[in-house]
Amino acid sequence: LKIVSIFNMKPQLVTRPKALPPREKCHKRSPIITIMGHVDHGKTTLLDCLRKSRIVESEFGGITQHIGAFTLNDCDTQMTFLDTPGHAAFAKMRQRGAQVTDIVVLVVAAEEGVKDQTVQSIKFAKEAGVPIIVAINKCDKPNANPLRAKQSLIEHGVVVEDFDGDILSVEISALLGKNIDSLKQAILLLAEDLDLFSTSEGRIEGTIIESTMVQGLGGVCTMIVQRGTLRKNSILVAGTSWCKVRTMTDEFNKTVDEAGPSIPVRVSGWRNELVSPGEVVIEAESVDHARKVTQCRIAKNKAAKRDEELKAIEKQREEDRMNYLLNRKALYNRGIRHGSVNRMIVHKEHRFTKEMVDDGHPKLKIMIFSDVDGTLEVLLNVIDSYSSPEVDLQLVDFGVGAPNENDLEIASELNAVVYCFNITVPKAITMLAERLHIRILSFNVIYHLVNNLKQLLNDRVPLKKEFKLVGVGEVLRMFLVPLFNDNKQPIAGIRIIWGIFDKSCKYRIKRKNKLICESHAISMKCENEVIKSAKENQEVGLAFNDYTLRFKKHDSVEAYQEICAKVTISWNPPGF
Repeated sequence: LKIVSIFNMKPQLVTRPKALPPREKCHKRSPIITIMGHVDHGKTTLLDCLRKSRIVESEFGGITQHIGAFTLNDCDTQMTFLDTPGHAAFAKMRQRGAQVTDIVVLVVAAEEGVKDQTVQSIKFAKEAGVPIIVAINKCDKPNANPLRAKQSLIEHGVVVEDFDGDILSVEISALLGKNIDSLKQAILLLAEDLDLFSTSEGRIEGTIIESTMVQGLGGVCTMIVQRGTLRKNSILVAGTSWCKVRTMTDEFNKTVDEAGPSIPVRVSGWRNELVSPGEVVIEAESVDHARKVTQCRIAKNKAAKRDEELKAIEKQREEDRMNYLLNRKALYNRGIRHGSVNRMIVHKEHRFTKEMVDDGHPKLKIMIFSDVDGTLEVLLNVIDSYSSPEVDLQLVDFGVGAPNENDLEIASELNAVVYCFNITVPKAITMLAERLHIRILSFNVIYHLVNNLKQLLNDRVPLKKEFKLVGVGEVLRMFLVPLFNDNKQPIAGIRIIWGIFDKSCKYRIKRKNKLICESHAISMKCENEVIKSAKENQEVGLAFNDYTLRFKKHDSVEAYQEICAKVTISWNPPGF
């Protein structure tokens, strides 16, 4: 940095410290494998079978919620598995998993074949340039058809060896443990062909797989070491955060002294902010060096964000000006004002005030808190897909970890609903929420959270007024009754063919299917008695306030009742 400053130049930071040494100076490393596939095709069951644990039972709803990693020893060879979520809503997290993996095991159910998330998984693997091994699962089921499942992959560019392709495939039953050894052998065979290597020397390089906040430890990240050897007190940088390694644990929460290439390890000691999954980790020379790097990155991000905001403001101004010119006349003629239907996200430094949202339009204000950063991002992406005009969805605040007293004060002021995902809410916060009449809704499965959110939005949709056809009649004759002002009141003698006629109904008179009048009745009589309603086969006299109206025999009369119909929002987030 000093040398660069002498020449009055700006330093340029690079992500990777150095290129790998020549192949002869490196050593063979373990393959990193990602299990991908459609939801409920048995991905988590396969992982459970591989590491002989109880993942399926411990995962809420049977669906993995965020990325984990574990190692497996087989035939004196170690393999590292990344556990990426198999649901479409977790696409970004799964995409990050494909960026650090060497091999993708694509799980396809033998009785269903290719599904939506199967296609997504193939796309992510191909974009990352990662080879695929196909695992045809659930071959133990009576309706299993492995051949058809393999055929369904061809149109997506995955041709297995059975069809003269070059992609390995194994027919398995993860539930029964059938052919799991064959799958391991296929992985090791492909890894041998890939000639995976790295070095345990030099500065550390890796990738963040997951991050969360742990009481007593602060920010904790799961990372895969890709180069070098990670030890306690190593100085790391990832994104705008830095770390002096405080503790290192493996997937069994056991303390480890060091971790080399392809080894997943959980690291505590991170400073600044929680690191996002997918961030590249590099080793710094010292704490001072790490701080300078993160400060430089923060400044660079702020400058880039400022430039983006200025461009967005300028673009929005131009769009608003054009919309104003195009719609001004129409809006004036209609006498109404159109407001934005876009979702409003307000970050922590720009909280809502009552004046900002009191426009009379139906709205739902929410706050979201999640256990880990990766899952929070997924939830925000789900919220970001909302664009229904019936109800505004306003995201007041969001964060990792349980809500605090300050969050509840804001929720109380704005009447916001607080959503907590995979979080144990402290009892003190729960009691405070009850006193402030704040709804805290806790969920462990994203499906349930989204369904609840849709229900709350639907509850806020105003009822829509509609007219329901309740009766049909035919004009038999017309009477003209003299009035005091020399006008004559037309009276229609009507026989009700079906349904009911009520004085409160709105009536449509049609002649040869052409509408000639639409009005409410001012009187209804039956045999010279004033009545309020009549039913099928009765004859009634109806009078309307249009004195110029003249009925003809066989005119059709339709009776409509005004009803308030329930309207639901048109919002289906991707994957739900």
